[in-house]
Amino acid sequence: MNSHADDALGGGGDDLVPLVSELWCEALGLPEVNPSDNFFDLGGHSLLLHTVRNRLHERLGRDIPLVELFQYPTVRALADHLGGATAGDDPGAGGPSGALGGRLARLETGQGGRRTTRGAGTRAGQYGEEEEAW
Repeated sequence: MNSHADDALGGGGDDLVPLVSELWCEALGLPEVNPSDNFFDLGGHSLLLHTVRNRLHERLGRDIPLVELFQYPTVRALADHLGGATAGDDPGAGGPSGALGGRLARLETGQGGRRTTRGAGTRAGQYGEEEEAW
């Protein structure tokens, strides 16, 4: 492990922001990124996330599941998560955010958007609980 990684592991999310920013800049070919920038809004895609994941593994010496990079699509959210910030689990506090994070949060709370016969249409509401609308 190099000294940058040693420093990054010691102090939580704030210390990891420069490392995550650096790796995103390398992967995306950008001169700089803002901690609140979304990886996918900057032109990132799943193949580039593999590059970031591999570089994080090299620099931090630990394996990071690819799904975590999708769940935490901003520099700040990923750095906080990797640094062990407990507030990172709250979507309103920089945790899972962005389109995928929002969908994951809805699925976890049981609001996945599936239709049921009870709420499937305006006519379905006319039937009693024992009768089917179809």
